[in-house]
Amino acid sequence: MPANTEFLFTYGTLMRGFENPFARRLHSLSTFEGRGTFPGALYKISWYPGAIYKEKSDNQVHGEVYRLREKETLLKELDDYEDVFEDETKSLYLRKIISIHMQDGTQLLCWVYHYNQDVKSLEKIESGNFKDIITEN
Repeated sequence: MPANTEFLFTYGTLMRGFENPFARRLHSLSTFEGRGTFPGALYKISWYPGAIYKEKSDNQVHGEVYRLREKETLLKELDDYEDVFEDETKSLYLRKIISIHMQDGTQLLCWVYHYNQDVKSLEKIESGNFKDIITEN
């Protein structure tokens, strides 16, 4: 697998419709490519979600793909936002490349922030779509 990609998959507060400063920054320095999914599970952490990639899962995590125009700058800023640290044991999320199944049927390698903490006591978002629980409130 290539060690790099210009695409980012988001499944939480960085998606369209969220107005936090990091979402606005991402949207201003990238191009929306479409929606996609990956096999895994999505959990409600607090006001934000966390996703776990599970290659053999029947469940899907739903989100959006962006082509990063200023990749190095954006990834550094987003790593700070997602609490990614050099010591992975202390990181809230880990940024890794996985294959995303796009709505048009294609596969695209994307950076994804994977939740890096215990999920046993967390509420699972059964639909795999964070926006489903946001609209309920």
